Amino acid sequence: MEALFPKQDSTKKPAIVVKRIISLIEQGELKPGDKLPNEMEIVRQSEISRTSVREALSALELMRIIVRVPGEGTYVTEEALFGTFGPKRILENFLEDTESVNGSFEALEARMMFESSVAAMAARRAEPEQIEKMEEMLIDSEKALAEHDVKLFLDIDAAFHLSIAEATNNDVIASINKSLLEKADVHMWHRYKEDLGLLETTVEGHKKILSAIKERDPKKASYFSEQHLSRYVKGGN
Repeated sequence: MEALFPKQDSTKKPAIVVKRIISLIEQGELKPGDKLPNEMEIVRQSEISRTSVREALSALELMRIIVRVPGEGTYVTEEALFGTFGPKRILENFLEDTESVNGSFEALEARMMFESSVAAMAARRAEPEQIEKMEEMLIDSEKALAEHDVKLFLDIDAAFHLSIAEATNNDVIASINKSLLEKADVHMWHRYKEDLGLLETTVEGHKKILSAIKERDPKKASYFSEQHLSRYVKGGN
C-alpha cells in the first residue's frame, strides 16, 4: 500500500501534515469516518518529527476536521472542511498561519483545560485592586476595538488573561499561564478571529468572566472562561 504521508524535507512545519491530510480528504482518499494512521506511523512515513505531527493533529482537531477518540484512534469527521470551522477562505487563511506556528495549537488546548480552573480560583482570591485593574483593561480594549487597533487589542487580550492568573495570588500559576500565553501567541490568531467576527465578542466574554469573579462565583467564572476559549474551535460564542 502506498504511504499516505510521503517523506518530506522539512521536519519543523506542522502545516505540511495539515495540508496533506486536507488534500487527501479533498481527493477522496480519506472520507468521513476513516481512521488515520497513528502518530508514529505518520512520523515513519513522512520523516517529520513527532512533535510537529502532534501539533498538526491538534490544529486539525481544533478545526473540527478530525476527532481523536482515546483508546481507539483518530478519525475524519463528518464536518471535515466545511463544518463548524467555516468557509474555505477562512480555512485557507488558517493554513497559511500554520506555516510559522510552533506549539500554538497544543498551547491553546492546554489553555482551555487550565484557564477555567484559574478563573475559578481567581473568583475566590482576587483582591479589589486586581479587579479594578481588569476593569480598566476592559475599557482600554473597547477603545482599541473602536479604533480597530488589532495589535493593541490583542496585547490587552493577553494581558487580561494573565491578570486573571495573577488574581489567584499564586506565582506558580501566574508563571504557567504566562508561558502558555506566549506559546499560544494571541497574535497568530488575529486573522482567524477577524474572519469569524470574534473580535467583537471578545470583550463580552471578558466581561462575563470578570463579572463572575466580582460575584465571587467560581463555577460561573470557570464556565465563562471555558466558553470564551471554546470560541476558537466553534467559531462563535
